Amino acid sequence: MAWKRRSTRLDEIAEGLVKAGALQFGTFSLPDGKDSSYYVNLRGLPSYPGVFGLAVEAISELVTKKTPKAKAICAVPVTGLLLASPVAVSLKKPLIYTRLEKHENERLVEGEVRPGWNVVIVGDLATSGKTILSAAEAIEDEGGKVSAAAVLIDRMEGAREKLSKRGIALHAVTDMMELADTLHAMELITNDNLKAITKSVGGR
Repeated sequence: MAWKRRSTRLDEIAEGLVKAGALQFGTFSLPDGKDSSYYVNLRGLPSYPGVFGLAVEAISELVTKKTPKAKAICAVPVTGLLLASPVAVSLKKPLIYTRLEKHENERLVEGEVRPGWNVVIVGDLATSGKTILSAAEAIEDEGGKVSAAAVLIDRMEGAREKLSKRGIALHAVTDMMELADTLHAMELITNDNLKAITKSVGGR
């Protein structure tokens, strides 16, 4: 379940994402080939230290609460590394990260993974779950274990169910429907924007 504590911080994160231009509406093709009426781009978030700090703080709390036994944090490529790095520093946990593809003389996983380590995967978004699953497989090939992933936003498009089948629990600071409802209540998105998001996630 998403982090359901309605708070000023959630409002501030929602407002900050809009101000940072992280939420866009139109016609977009997602990395998995699916078309979407909206797009969430968090790559520029570090340029807005206020909302970036709130996002890092929220993910850090989520990891602490939901995965207290995690020994290390793994960032998914590429934007996940922007969030996972400060989270790892904040929690004083080792950081590793996976590559999109393996090149000659390179490992798919960068950093140390000790045998039996419980590793939590940290990312920006969860959509289909494919990137998280790829990272989990790479970590397990190195001898680690993955039973959870933590993201800022769950797009509610199948990742939770797909990961659950592989024994990985998905934890999110917020989900796309909660974020949309928050923004609409704050009059930061229109009725049409809300309907576009609702349609993309399959309604309620």
